[in-house]
Amino acid sequence: MDFKKIDIADSELIREKINLHPSQQLINCFESFYLWKNVLNVEYALVDDALIFRIGEGNRERIFFPVGYDDITLPIKELLRYSEQKNTPLQLYKLVKNQIMLLEGKGFKVDAVPVRNNFEYLYTADSFRTYSGKHLQSKRNFVNYVKKYYNWSFEIIFGHNIWECRAFTARFEGDESFEGDNEALLLGLDEFDRLHLDGGIIRVNGEISAILITSMLGDGETAAGLFLRADHTKKGVATILYQEFFKTYKKYRYFNLAEDLGIEGLRRNKLSYNPSELLELYDVYFI
Repeated sequence: MDFKKIDIADSELIREKINLHPSQQLINCFESFYLWKNVLNVEYALVDDALIFRIGEGNRERIFFPVGYDDITLPIKELLRYSEQKNTPLQLYKLVKNQIMLLEGKGFKVDAVPVRNNFEYLYTADSFRTYSGKHLQSKRNFVNYVKKYYNWSFEIIFGHNIWECRAFTARFEGDESFEGDNEALLLGLDEFDRLHLDGGIIRVNGEISAILITSMLGDGETAAGLFLRADHTKKGVATILYQEFFKTYKKYRYFNLAEDLGIEGLRRNKLSYNPSELLELYDVYFI
């Protein structure tokens, strides 16, 4: 298979293929691959009208389920031949249940292993707009704290404040937990007007204290939570940013806040927003 680096010029083709199989999975948009193209070494191949993405290289290569296919049989057989040439068993990364059922329905024998660290957190956008209910009382408290004690404001990300967003992002340099994401975020800010991105910021005393950037997933209803940066010395700024963002961008019905990577603090934080669903993702081995 002829894998090539993903480029902005590929956006039309990739969007067209992804939109043939819409889902709420975070990788169901062009931006999820493009922005991490350098960090994760993202490449793709066109096989029998299907797109096959891979990240990494050598023994660290990870291959995703094809998109844009008419019949999944042909691209999977090509992947099996590709793996045989490399003398490695075929493994696909981050599959949802209906993709596994499709493989089994086509006669492929697979072993599907759920990977909890990769499960993605899904929410209704309305839950952020209102923070209603007893499970989100703490979030309402955070919002009230910001409104009472801070001189704050919300605005969308646009050409005139992108340079400030870049400067705010630079404050997280040297933090290993943001190392790869910072590179992807800076690329997103550089290409903001050319990509299908939405963004919002919270200012405290005129200075940026939190930023959020999303993109619409292929289902046309779900925001992909691509980046969040917040000054955690300022209580509640991330919480009120979510609320103001979804009040502004009413086109979103759902929010995918990505996985927690098994990081305990991150898991607690995402659970604290009371997800409506954990999207289960599996690594699939062909046997």
